[in-house]
Amino acid sequence: MLIGGKSARRTEAHHVDWVVLRWFVGPERMFVMDWRRLILMRLVRIAAIAAAIVLSSSFGEAQEPTKLSAGFTQERVLGPNENHVYMVSLEQGAAVIGEADQHGVDLVIDEFGPDGKLISTVDSPNGTEGPEPIDLTAPSAGPYKLVIHTLDTTAKPGKYVMRIDRVVSAEENGLRMAEKNYPPALQTLWKEYVNDPKAIERFVTSRKGKGPLIDEVKDDANNLNVTYLYYGDENTEKVEVFGSTHASIGGTSLQRFMRTPLFFGTELVPKDSRYRYGFSVTETSFLGPQGTIQISEERNVMDDFNPENFGGLSVLSLPDAPPQLYVKRSDSVAHGKVTPSSFKSGKLKEERPISVYTPPGYEGGAAAAELLIVFDGETYDGSTASLIPTPTILDNLIAAKKLGPTVAIFVNNIGQRSRDLGGYAPFSDFLALELVPWARANYRIKDGPAHVGLAGSSRGGVAASHCAFYHPDVVSNVLSQSGAFWVRNDDKNSPPWPITLDTGDMVLVFRNSPRVPIKFYMEVGRFDGLVGINRELRDVLLLKGYALTYREFDGGHDYFYWRGTLADGLIALFGLSGN
Repeated sequence: MLIGGKSARRTEAHHVDWVVLRWFVGPERMFVMDWRRLILMRLVRIAAIAAAIVLSSSFGEAQEPTKLSAGFTQERVLGPNENHVYMVSLEQGAAVIGEADQHGVDLVIDEFGPDGKLISTVDSPNGTEGPEPIDLTAPSAGPYKLVIHTLDTTAKPGKYVMRIDRVVSAEENGLRMAEKNYPPALQTLWKEYVNDPKAIERFVTSRKGKGPLIDEVKDDANNLNVTYLYYGDENTEKVEVFGSTHASIGGTSLQRFMRTPLFFGTELVPKDSRYRYGFSVTETSFLGPQGTIQISEERNVMDDFNPENFGGLSVLSLPDAPPQLYVKRSDSVAHGKVTPSSFKSGKLKEERPISVYTPPGYEGGAAAAELLIVFDGETYDGSTASLIPTPTILDNLIAAKKLGPTVAIFVNNIGQRSRDLGGYAPFSDFLALELVPWARANYRIKDGPAHVGLAGSSRGGVAASHCAFYHPDVVSNVLSQSGAFWVRNDDKNSPPWPITLDTGDMVLVFRNSPRVPIKFYMEVGRFDGLVGINRELRDVLLLKGYALTYREFDGGHDYFYWRGTLADGLIALFGLSGN
């Protein structure tokens, strides 16, 4: 044949030229190609052959995987664009256990099932050194492939050692997985259940009145494993813990134990934790003659296994939780008096319900007292519906000589809590210019702002700091329990959460202003989403030189903890000498 005016024999090499040229340009243009294009096509042919060699090498390797068995050990070098394929045959429920120990290469392990579909990819964050674990349980019987490769196409070749420690039977793997996934009590239950399904009922009966399972953590002196239990039925679809240690980032999901109505979930919890929790339960039913009507309902419930509750939720106090020494009423100490009243405010243009606590012996002409004003009065005033027994706490502190005589005024909410306690100037004026002067006129209060304090939780901490900042000549003590210092008051970012803003109003106020004579007690729970903003205000106050007592505790945004630590704040601000 003639190409470019020259004859050529149809050798095997020229036949490859012909095939490549036909494939790239088509037969109708073959004979008009000049010699430059012929050179270009030859280069394309060389590249195609090289690619074919690489592909055939990979394909051939994939067709001949290395078989794995217990005790297998092999060192290999892995480069970019390479796949090392291994195979192991497993019965349903059996497992292969081992590792690929990296030495200079960052590899990943793709695990494929008998159907060729990817099951999972193992890629630990350990870089180019250390083991990638192999722990594959077979969902069905058949051959499983492990494909080892690197994701970095520019990586230098590096070594790894492939080791298979065990290939365990389904029976052995059942026990292994129970020990791996269940706390000790449920491991025992699993062993009993596989032989006797009625073991579930016996276990449930045995746990009544005992609450969550609590287990030590090996080599960890600071934390415990807390396992929550919920016993549902065939309609129980989902159970989540709300509150507890992960309240600020979402609850802990419980999983079903085997194919039973028992659900469980474990959290790692500091030993000194105290918190409330409950279960959010989703029940799905199928109704009608043919079961074609699907109804799903979600409800919040307490823990039926736990007899301890507070404010409508279950509670848990772990062994090292600080004792709440002053919250219980005792007949061995003298008791103060709480008098309901009301106050007509010109600043707020409303009449506000209040209650006034006077200390024991006050009517007999006792010495002048400290003045404490507490927000969310209906929650703090010690009445039947309240959650924090402030009058009892004051009685016990005074009897223990931790505090001197103290008059407390509890200011109730009347439907405007977010406004009043969010840094609202008229509310601060009401406190400083109306309520405090009224208290001084009607009760024996020590002279000066150093003997007046404001206390509140969440937004109450904001209101206390706002009033003290703008009226330091009237009040100079702030007791903030988990203060909501993210709050901003502007038209563009309404409550409840202006997440686009830098920080809250009061943080900005203290950051951008000279120090004023205020003394602070601040506390916040480490499980609380407000811990970050409280730490920010703490740092601002310390840098500005404020007198500050700051504490964190292992609990949440919760009256169950605040009821115990209120005493700490009162002692920090008003404590007698030596306390």
